[in-house]
Amino acid sequence: MKKIYTTNKVIGLILVTATLFSCTEEIDVKLDNEETRLSVEANVNSDLKKHRVILKETSDVFYSQEAIPVKNARVKVNDGTTDFTYIEIKDGTYESELEFAGEPGKTYTLSINNVDVNKDGNMEEYLASSTMQQAYAVDSIKLHFDPEHEPDGDDDDEGEFWLLSIYMKDNPDKEDYYAFASRINDVIVHDTITEVLVEKDTYFNGEQTKGVDVGEFDQNKADEILQNADKITLETYAINESYYNFVNQLQEMDEGQNMFSGPPGNIETNISNGAIGFFSVYPITRTTIIHKTE
Repeated sequence: MKKIYTTNKVIGLILVTATLFSCTEEIDVKLDNEETRLSVEANVNSDLKKHRVILKETSDVFYSQEAIPVKNARVKVNDGTTDFTYIEIKDGTYESELEFAGEPGKTYTLSINNVDVNKDGNMEEYLASSTMQQAYAVDSIKLHFDPEHEPDGDDDDEGEFWLLSIYMKDNPDKEDYYAFASRINDVIVHDTITEVLVEKDTYFNGEQTKGVDVGEFDQNKADEILQNADKITLETYAINESYYNFVNQLQEMDEGQNMFSGPPGNIETNISNGAIGFFSVYPITRTTIIHKTE
């Protein structure tokens, strides 16, 4: 699984807050100039709730400073038949006025108006669309203990881990993209965009997976230690190829692999008008087991 590395080595970075599965963190993104851009955090999933959009101004001139929230925007999401209006609940944070649940097969369009990020006196419009995939059917999950596990092949992190394996059948008729996050007693453990695991079905397309490891619990970390009778939940997300690429690119950048590869135009986005970020739409499949140590 991807691990977090703090990267503050490059002058001229901006801090873009990236959202994935209701978890946020700061990600360093290199800009090619001092132009101010709109940073967008937005997603719709299959949970019945009030969904959120977070808007900020980002520029390399804000490096090492907190990004400025974008206030007084007009934000809405349309599912093809219904407009869901978002209201500003605090500076730069917008929440749908009504609860709604995303539905597989529907295309959701995000629109952001009444924004003048570049301060030229002309209001800008930003659009993004994404279709929700069908939810994945998970057969079961299991835990197994590894006393000498090396996460991502890193000897420095070698130690005692409980590993979470998934058993399911992949769809042979299309290329699938997955993301996984884990909970202990309903508390999210892998709660940042650099900790979630994203995968495509290259190695098991159309096959029955026989225990693929998709989660890990480090027994040297206080918030990941498993106790007898703990409830373990795997959240499986059906994401699309574009969002898979976006998350991969951010994870690689956070690990320092692509820090000099170019401006943020190289990071995939589905938001128009030069904005940074991604409007993600995905269903969630939750699978739960009770941990038994006796």
